[in-house]
Amino acid sequence: MVNMVFYDTAQISRLERAIEESDWFTAIVLAATQLERHGSMVIKDYLQSLKVDSILTDKMLEPLYLIDIAQCLLTMKKIDKKEFNTLMKINTARKHFVHRREKEKIKHALQAEKEYGALASEAIRILKEKLNAVRLFVSR
Repeated sequence: MVNMVFYDTAQISRLERAIEESDWFTAIVLAATQLERHGSMVIKDYLQSLKVDSILTDKMLEPLYLIDIAQCLLTMKKIDKKEFNTLMKINTARKHFVHRREKEKIKHALQAEKEYGALASEAIRILKEKLNAVRLFVSR
């Protein structure tokens, strides 16, 4: 008998729940965090395949943010220009949520759902398809 287990390393179910509940702060901030984390892991795997020392790799990746990681992923052809632009929009939205000033207006429900829902859904797709955030384990 073969057992198969899917392991969600990017909290995708939590992201999906945030979208369903229109919890845009959680959806966008978590999406940005997971894209940064998993993008960094893809870059690290690539550098290690080139036999770059793991200590050097860690030091190189430590100061990188989503914008830097997205640029590396684009250069490595792990994402395309459209996906790069989506990551930049997610980064901008994350900054808006985290650093929002008191006087700044919050988007109305329909506008927020259209903009943030689309960004969070695209983040899930990129995590799954491009950054291998859902992994399959097979055992006997």
